[in-house]
Amino acid sequence: MVGIMNRSLGTIASGIAVCLLLASCSGGDVEEAEIVRPAQLHVVKASADRFDASFPAIIEAGSSSTLTFQVGGLLESLPVLEGQPVRKGAVIGRLDQRRYQNAVNSARAQYATAQSEYQSAARLLEEDAIARIVVEQRRAQRDVARASLDSAQKDLSDTVLRAPFSGVVAVKHATRYENIQAQAEVVTLQSIGRVEAVVSVPASVVAALGNDPQDVTEEYVVLNSAPDLKIPGTFRSATTQADTQSQTFKVKFSFTPPPNMTVLPGMTGTVFGSRSLVEGEGATQISVPLGSIQANGKDRFVWVVDKKTMKVKKRKILVDKDVGEEIAVRSGLKAGETIVAAGAAYLQEGMKIRPYKP
Repeated sequence: MVGIMNRSLGTIASGIAVCLLLASCSGGDVEEAEIVRPAQLHVVKASADRFDASFPAIIEAGSSSTLTFQVGGLLESLPVLEGQPVRKGAVIGRLDQRRYQNAVNSARAQYATAQSEYQSAARLLEEDAIARIVVEQRRAQRDVARASLDSAQKDLSDTVLRAPFSGVVAVKHATRYENIQAQAEVVTLQSIGRVEAVVSVPASVVAALGNDPQDVTEEYVVLNSAPDLKIPGTFRSATTQADTQSQTFKVKFSFTPPPNMTVLPGMTGTVFGSRSLVEGEGATQISVPLGSIQANGKDRFVWVVDKKTMKVKKRKILVDKDVGEEIAVRSGLKAGETIVAAGAAYLQEGMKIRPYKP
């Protein structure tokens, strides 16, 4: 009986050994392969004394004005067409002048009468045949009549709308034979030649720039309609009050389109520029790609890569509130460190990565 049990146990043990051997051969005891995620890497660099940036831009005319009549009336003539170039002083439109011409004629007659009465009173005063106060009254009436005549003549001249500068008619807001009110929009006139690229600059960038807005090494504009062409630009102006919604400052750069190239207001592009940073503390700044920043509540962090093990570690950083295409880092990183620039949302502490190669 005991022998039978021993043989049974031996058989079971042999079976287990065979199973273990088969499992070992089939890889059942092999540890699961470590997951290595691809990620785009970025080497942190510091800018010592200059700031290079690019911002999306909208093209505007160098000068633009919506022209209006100072008086109302029937629009008798509007000889211009949209897209038509006009010279400074050219007639844009003309109102029916009859009412205003009649007003001038009436005011001129009243002035002539008042002038004659004043001159007669002045001669009588020399003969001491009239009171001085009467002469003063006649003079005041003459002056009032003169002012009324000047006003009527001004209204008559305002019935003709002329171009205040040479440009092109961008938009016509009125039509011929339309009764229009004073200050109603008639046409929009835009200058030709130099145009402006308008960008919105974050407050953090404005604070880092030097006080002299003309301190620029290179600025150029690339239009979306001509992505291979760099057009030299020049800083023109910058607002000193931020937009209440975007908290950005509007900066304008002027440039002259190359010959045979049509650039119209409303086109889009990108302004590239290099500016001096404020000297002293904070002159050396670090910026990282927007996609590298991760959030944990109010905290911000990046994944720092150990170049030896290629494993990532979470690092808390302090960033500026305003961002552009890159975020300026106040603390938490130093130049030369490698971080994950894209794909950071899928990482975990200690995970191994490999550089992403498209």
